[in-house]
Amino acid sequence: MDATLTLDSAPRHAEAIRAEPLWSPCGEAPAPRPRAPTQTVIALHASGSSARQWRALAARLQPQPGERTFADPARPWRVAEWQVHALDLHDHGSGPAWTRDGRARPALTLGDEAAFVAPQLFAAGRVVDGGGVHLVGHSYGGAVALKLACDHPQHVRSLVLYEPVPLRLLFDDPASRAEAGEILAVVHAMQRHLAHGHAEGAAQHFVSYWSGPDAWHAMSAAARDGIARQVPILLQQFGALLGEHRQAAALARLELPVQLLSGQHTVATARRIAQQLCALQPRVRHETLPGLGHMGPLTHPDRVADRIAAHLRALPPTTAARRRPPLRVPVLRPRDFSTVD
Repeated sequence: MDATLTLDSAPRHAEAIRAEPLWSPCGEAPAPRPRAPTQTVIALHASGSSARQWRALAARLQPQPGERTFADPARPWRVAEWQVHALDLHDHGSGPAWTRDGRARPALTLGDEAAFVAPQLFAAGRVVDGGGVHLVGHSYGGAVALKLACDHPQHVRSLVLYEPVPLRLLFDDPASRAEAGEILAVVHAMQRHLAHGHAEGAAQHFVSYWSGPDAWHAMSAAARDGIARQVPILLQQFGALLGEHRQAAALARLELPVQLLSGQHTVATARRIAQQLCALQPRVRHETLPGLGHMGPLTHPDRVADRIAAHLRALPPTTAARRRPPLRVPVLRPRDFSTVD
């Protein structure tokens, strides 16, 4: 699976983890000291971004060569190992193409995005067997992460979401009519611009809504051109979010631990969705980060990465990790009994 950023594993430190058995004086070989199970993180980016937005998070979770990160100071051979897979979704970075020459294949769904990411979940295994992944998602990537968790909960250990946008929640909630109207206004404005051949106008409207009116002019010309080229897939993503029916019921059944992060200076739609998720999910913890907006992981990558990494490291062991390992029968080393008294 192609990805702009795929950091496969933390370095292995021979001096910290001894995989070889240590022989006892009488010849019995104890079982090898177990390695700490690898913690797998799959990070999904926002619309118009790419896997590169998670470089700071990867740098914090995956030790650099020579650096040792101990999970348990009392057992220095247990080194915390992380695998961070930051994936590019359809039509972003090196992700698979969905549109061609501005035209799309059949309407994109969240199921299509989830199906692209799912093989990474299956490769990590099931939580009950000691595997599973931690899903990290921002904005649209957060909505994809929620879809994955609902479809494959047996493969997901936890969720860390920065302002996810499961927009269907707004449209299925009569009390969220104003926020739903905001989203429709954004979509209709982008569609009008694109219909008149003004992709740049559509992109400017998109960026200004999520990042503020000054954000577009602060971008480089190359960045503005890039987001303008992505307008067709951005509209496809809106369609995928709005087409996710019965979403509230699916999320209410989700029993995974969820860390929900919000920016202090965000848009009304993201703030309302955070309230809905807190009401729907039994194990959600919500935290607001001062001074940040909806695009916090891009405008303040270090602050967000520090918070996410600290949360992941503080998670308690999974049920699988607490299970008693099977009894190992000691292996005997051959001895010369002729010298025994």
